[in-house]
Amino acid sequence: MTARKKGTKEEPYDVVIVGARCAGAPLGMLLARRGYSVEIVDRNAAGADTLSTHWIRWPGVQRLRAWGLVTELEKTGCPPIVQACLDFEGRVLSGGPRAGGIEAATYAPRRTVLDALLVAEARASGARLRERFAVTGLIVTGGRVAGVRGVGPDGPADLHARVVVGADGRNSTVARLVESPAVEDRGILARSLYGYWSGIGEPGIRVVFRGRRGISLWPTHDGLTVVSLVFPPDQAPGRGPAALTEFYTSCLREVPEVGRALADADLVSPARAAAVRNARRRAHGPGWVLAGDAGHHKDPVSAQGISDAFADADGLADALDTGLSGAAGLDQALARHTATRDAHRLGTFAYTCEQAELRPFGADFLADLTRTAADEQAVEAFLNTFVGCDAPADAAWLGDSH
Repeated sequence: MTARKKGTKEEPYDVVIVGARCAGAPLGMLLARRGYSVEIVDRNAAGADTLSTHWIRWPGVQRLRAWGLVTELEKTGCPPIVQACLDFEGRVLSGGPRAGGIEAATYAPRRTVLDALLVAEARASGARLRERFAVTGLIVTGGRVAGVRGVGPDGPADLHARVVVGADGRNSTVARLVESPAVEDRGILARSLYGYWSGIGEPGIRVVFRGRRGISLWPTHDGLTVVSLVFPPDQAPGRGPAALTEFYTSCLREVPEVGRALADADLVSPARAAAVRNARRRAHGPGWVLAGDAGHHKDPVSAQGISDAFADADGLADALDTGLSGAAGLDQALARHTATRDAHRLGTFAYTCEQAELRPFGADFLADLTRTAADEQAVEAFLNTFVGCDAPADAAWLGDSH
């Protein structure tokens, strides 16, 4: 480990992390807890809002619990979600997911709260943070990335490091600067609209698929519910904020079950749009590695992003510890980490792309759902897999749904 000097010339950081959200902030926390010198930089202020489905699936909640942060999240007023209702063309499965025989609570926090909480814990663990710091270039020595150059409120700065981590999202500056190639690119398969509603009062998650549209309701902070609409790119709304909101609200109210949930509710935010490419990049090279959406991003229809980012932070912290401590070669440790991560994600990536195409559900799948709905144990097993309590035998856990 490299200690920071207090003199005029400092030693390099062990790690500079670009991006202070759901991959970068917990990675900085985990490395700082192990005694490494870490600088996290972000072009925004900590806890700035961002488009997100918000949901943390059960594996992500378990990581928060291992990090000692579930209680802290609950203290922010984030409601635990213990009920789920899944509706596939009128075939409804509802109940309370359970893990090991106990209630499995998940959460859908506002990103303004979650990201700020993660950053605060990283700082408390010893990581440093530079907010509103835009990375403009890389420091390269002997063919290896050895730091970043950027500009912040205090002017330009060079930050030297043994490793640079790009945790700066699907439009990653680090990925662009190292010219990381795409290893798979399925393009934009769906579009999404999000809004915050007051007065819904749903006790849990509601997911509804009708035709070629998917609607999700997730209770979040301040008594609000984030409601997402996923639809094919060829169903483009009109131009301008008013047309966007009209398309969003009319699509929601066209579904009777959703319309009833929204009957006494108010949309308290503009509808916000997202269109996400489904793509994977080469995620490591000499002196650099990508984490979270920077290396692997997919449509939000499967709501995997936050939980995947947490998994990246955990696995990458172990790999960096192995390489930085000298237990193994750094490049070899990062190569093993990214290969393992990519292998684990391939099934989910393929499944997400399939679901994002929003093709009609097959008759056999709908018949299976009808049989499942009549069996209490089968319903619980289905819901457990949906929230991530039970690992599916196949990553495409909905089976041959189309």
